Amino acid sequence: MHILHANSKEDAEQVNKLIGQGKDVFILVYMEGCGPCNATRPEWAKLENALKEQYAKNNKLAIIDLNKDYQEVVKHLGNIDGYPTLKHINHNGKKVESYENSRVKSKDRSVDSFINWIESNINTTESTTPTSSPEHVYERLTNTHISKKKSSSMKGGTKARHTKKQSHTKKRSTNKKNGWTRKYKKSINCKRPKGFSQKQYCKYGRNK
Repeated sequence: MHILHANSKEDAEQVNKLIGQGKDVFILVYMEGCGPCNATRPEWAKLENALKEQYAKNNKLAIIDLNKDYQEVVKHLGNIDGYPTLKHINHNGKKVESYENSRVKSKDRSVDSFINWIESNINTTESTTPTSSPEHVYERLTNTHISKKKSSSMKGGTKARHTKKQSHTKKRSTNKKNGWTRKYKKSINCKRPKGFSQKQYCKYGRNK
């Protein structure tokens, strides 16, 4: 991965060299003293630490910030209507995409959005670490999906067991409330039954 802070004509020529070598060049063009630029540049600077482990050996990726005073030196930038301007240049300058016209949903100029933009454009770049390979990304996403599914099933199973236990408890409490124990039945004197329930028991249920 190439990191370049282009703040001179020589640096700008180095940008041209990277473009000519067919690198995936992601470039931020800024103006000194520009408020939006001052807000964007710190987020852009975070890319180096955020991506260095995963793309350290990726020789095709170049992340650059360019002082607008030297933008005329850099080829293939195209029109720049304001600052900051962010562009992706690849295929030796034959393909140029602005950040604002990219397919990234969130364009809030945060480091996370920049990472999404970069990775959405280098999916065909040769992977240099296991974590950056398309196979690993697929495996990671698949495993995450399976883990979530298992977690959901476990929660469902716990809920089902809990419901079953509640039903059993309810059934037992009902029997205790409405049923008579054997000891109680034996204590009933059918010659002198007490109350309507005992009379009904002596008349109909005694022999059951």
